[in-house]
Amino acid sequence: MDQGKTDDVSVASQNKIGANSLVTVPSPDGASKSRSRTSFWLGVTLVTGISLGALWWGFGGGGGAPRVAVETLAAGPVDRVLAVSGRTETDVQSDIRSSIAARVDKVMVDENDTVVAGDELLTLDAAQQNSRIRQALAALDAAILKEQSAQAAMERAKRLGNTVSAVALDEAERDLALAHAEVDRLEAALEQAQLALPDYRITAPITGRVLERSVEPGDSVSITDTLMRLANIEDLYVAVQIDEIYADKVRVGQQAWLQLAGRSEVLQGTVSFVASEVDEQTGSLRAKLTFETVPDAQIGLTTVANILIDRLDDALTVPRSALAGDGSEAAVLVLRNGEAVFVPIQFVDWPADRVEVTSGLREGDKIILSPEGVQEGQPLAEQDASVASE
Repeated sequence: MDQGKTDDVSVASQNKIGANSLVTVPSPDGASKSRSRTSFWLGVTLVTGISLGALWWGFGGGGGAPRVAVETLAAGPVDRVLAVSGRTETDVQSDIRSSIAARVDKVMVDENDTVVAGDELLTLDAAQQNSRIRQALAALDAAILKEQSAQAAMERAKRLGNTVSAVALDEAERDLALAHAEVDRLEAALEQAQLALPDYRITAPITGRVLERSVEPGDSVSITDTLMRLANIEDLYVAVQIDEIYADKVRVGQQAWLQLAGRSEVLQGTVSFVASEVDEQTGSLRAKLTFETVPDAQIGLTTVANILIDRLDDALTVPRSALAGDGSEAAVLVLRNGEAVFVPIQFVDWPADRVEVTSGLREGDKIILSPEGVQEGQPLAEQDASVASE
């Protein structure tokens, strides 16, 4: 099974499991041989007598039937839990890149720092850009002077009236139009140079924590370089992969218990998302578990999660080790009236140490915990509680 998919499942029950051993009476050693014929027949008689005595003892004579560990069934609350493992993640993340190629001037934050959207993260060397702005401004000033001169020439030509030729008037109008156009062009160039200036100041696009910083003052960076990574840990959740076998069992809103790696505290959580599609490559279903109270934890931290699939107030469960069959032939051996009785059962096929029995048994039944080697109808006795607990 792929890493990150369902690891284990368990059923919690208030029933207790006893010892699983069948107690038998040891057979005595055989009698030693004798060199004389009389001693030989005496030895045969002695061994035969001991063997018959052992059989008589084992089948109820002289000391009772073999004793077996049993569990008396009692109905109680049962939680059917799906145990999975995953990692903490957040959907609110941002890779910080520069929109221009430049040299880093200052870096204001370090890894693990908390930032607010709009905080300054770093600045790039803007000396060349400031020089471009000054040059554009100077060119614009010169163009404005030329425009003013052309405007004055145009006004003089108009005042002179008929004393100025039509050609001279047309030239004055053309010079003024060119001066206007040049001023407009240089104003646009200045505006463009000024608009590029904020690119030299990189700010945080989100509120979060600096996960990684890979830039230092003096570094030359390009538009493809990742300078920092930010993430909002307030949006932390656990991403898990559910085996497709249990895809129809997990639903949004189910309760979950979450334990982060290296921590003993168990946190409350809820299934907040279940994907609508099973991954064909892994055979798993994506799900998200959100914390009731978001912990202060790293992103990518391994987390064990127990999802509450079902809760029953009154159910019978037996140890899986007590099953004498599986599937449609599942059964258990029950101690009734001093004999082992083969009882077919139906149960919820949920991989766990204990299984929920839906039919075939009732409260008070004494389940033989180790059915191996026990035959139906075999005389048996219940093992003392003190021995069973050892």
